[in-house]
Amino acid sequence: MATIRERNGSYQAIVRKRGYEAERKTFSTKAAAKAWATQVEAAMDNGSWTDVRGLRSTTVGSIVERYIQEMNRGDTAFGKSKLATVRLTARQFTDVPVSDLIPEKILEYGRARREYVSASTLNQELTYLAQAIDMARTLWGLQLSENPVRVTMRVMSQLKLIGGSNQRDRRLQPGEYKRLLRAGGMHWITDVIRVAVHSSLRQEEIHKLRFEDIDWGNNLLRVRDREEERSKSREFSTIPMHLPLRNALSRAMKYRKSGSRLALCEQSASISDRFALVTRQAGVKDLKFHDLRHEAISRFFEKGLSIPEVAVISGHKTWGQLKRYTQLRPTDVLRSLQSP
Repeated sequence: MATIRERNGSYQAIVRKRGYEAERKTFSTKAAAKAWATQVEAAMDNGSWTDVRGLRSTTVGSIVERYIQEMNRGDTAFGKSKLATVRLTARQFTDVPVSDLIPEKILEYGRARREYVSASTLNQELTYLAQAIDMARTLWGLQLSENPVRVTMRVMSQLKLIGGSNQRDRRLQPGEYKRLLRAGGMHWITDVIRVAVHSSLRQEEIHKLRFEDIDWGNNLLRVRDREEERSKSREFSTIPMHLPLRNALSRAMKYRKSGSRLALCEQSASISDRFALVTRQAGVKDLKFHDLRHEAISRFFEKGLSIPEVAVISGHKTWGQLKRYTQLRPTDVLRSLQSP
């Protein structure tokens, strides 16, 4: 039952209900005090009332860190990219009380963040944050009637602050491959470019590649810690090594010591950094290192390989995953149709 007390020209509303701590709030008018008390009582009656005091003592950062501890193991272990994104989000909200995680604040954060990242990146960051809040509400007793991140994301999508990634269809144009190789010269990035174009390996996979992973006798190549194999607790997957890839690896090995890595850099990010420098030197615009994976997969299809055959090389599990990496040229499809 609500009680309204007048004190020094202001009005204090007190709501007491069995099963809840007493709630108090002061207003400048009696009408406002009564209106608030009515809302609180209604929320307590329908079970949607939130104890804000508990939310003030819990930080968003601590929830995200617990989310990492609970999820980043076994079959639910994060990939390196997801883990980095979730940890970044945890740092952004380290000392923010859950009580401050309201739509207005989330929208303000999103607008500021969009100064530095794309709509798809922000969408991914907020999605992981929403997942952490969902887990806290469901399993850890976080008293929120709804997930404020998901509520705000619906509005942010309408405002174009978040969205899906734009599917790239960039492929190598005539002459660009040779220009890249000339610009790379004798640097290790040149061999990395050759291997990427003929293997469809990801940047991280190429960075981990060692010459000891090559089975020259059977024309097979072991790929370390491939994303699709993590849930199976397998250290390697194996892909076929066709002649162009074999030649690229053989050429690279001439300039390395046996057992050494193909990419002579400490961090995998150095590959894309160096590639960006090479594209500028070669005068090749709007080409990212990951586009070489698109190029390789598209070439496999143009050679006549089936979807399952390409998936063996690329590591994709489904056609839906594989399709977004495939950009077939209409002229090449026409040539295949016209061939006997």
